[in-house]
Amino acid sequence: MEYEFHLQDPTSRDTVYLFEAIVDALSGAEVCEGMFAFASRAGVDSLIGDPATQSFLRQSRMSLLVGLDAVTDRQALECLREREREHDRLSVRVFKNPTSALFHPKIARFSYPDGRRSVIVGSGNLTPGGLQQNFEAFSVMRTDAGESAGVSSWDRFLADQDTHIGGIDAEALELAARNVLRRRPRRGRQGPTKGPTVVEAEIDGGVVGGGTGRFLVARVPRAGDRWNQVHFNRPVIEDFFQIRHGTHERVYLRECRGESDFGEQEVRPCVYSERNKNLKIEVASHAGEAYPDDGPPIALFQELQVRSFAYLLLMPGEPGYAELNRLTMDLPSVGKGLPRVLTLGDRVASAWPNCPLVEKPPTTQ
Repeated sequence: MEYEFHLQDPTSRDTVYLFEAIVDALSGAEVCEGMFAFASRAGVDSLIGDPATQSFLRQSRMSLLVGLDAVTDRQALECLREREREHDRLSVRVFKNPTSALFHPKIARFSYPDGRRSVIVGSGNLTPGGLQQNFEAFSVMRTDAGESAGVSSWDRFLADQDTHIGGIDAEALELAARNVLRRRPRRGRQGPTKGPTVVEAEIDGGVVGGGTGRFLVARVPRAGDRWNQVHFNRPVIEDFFQIRHGTHERVYLRECRGESDFGEQEVRPCVYSERNKNLKIEVASHAGEAYPDDGPPIALFQELQVRSFAYLLLMPGEPGYAELNRLTMDLPSVGKGLPRVLTLGDRVASAWPNCPLVEKPPTTQ
């Protein structure tokens, strides 16, 4: 048996996020089963929408059991139901808790064709906070073929609670609709007749406040029709994004669309282009648009925590474009190719006083 313990620390360059541990365990598995107390739409979308999960679901089976006691809202269940309709190999069920005790497990188990098994147990839920943004702890246990993983109580729970476990129906949607995210826990216990309540804070895709102060200003190369798959050189990938190509690490992005308006979280792998011999990270902004003829787009990334960023993608003539373009000429470029410069927030603010990423720093929602 092999055992690993991870303290998910969003300030540590060497951290392993729960999201990445799950994606890693999916590789080569034929069955994945997950049991999570809470789920959010953003968490579901990011994990099930990841390329590795999509590839897994084309040939393997995944089943999820989600609790309704707190946090899991109607949007989360509707998202899970839609994902289930999209994938024949995905099964989603909910636990309608008949007691006043809180349903609170966070566990996933994986089976492999050669008989191996792995289990991930920890504090992280199926939410952006649990998967990547929060300080969490989790363990990964791997067993060889024929070796017991010792999770028989999981199957016993499913059998014992069978009458309270079912698909996402009207009653489940109504129960989930009562859950409201709050910033602080509400103490005390609540009986089953009063419906679910919120008992702990969960980040539902909010942008982590403060940041590290590090910024990247990069001219975006043309690189074919899908230029929003932005090409970067290795020093930028390793020193700024802090992601290792060829691993299950991900970059977590939120597009800034105004002073306090941010897009949905984008979870991206670092992809190597055999054609251009470059590393690239895709952004959703301006997807499908033609590359401008009057100058390269300019991307501004603000580091929020390890491998997590808010970003802007500006086209020629847009507010801030000229100011950021000047920065790419005034500061030393990192690595080869089009100018890509690393700097701090005060330098960005000095060059572009109205920059929304530094004028009003992102805050947790």
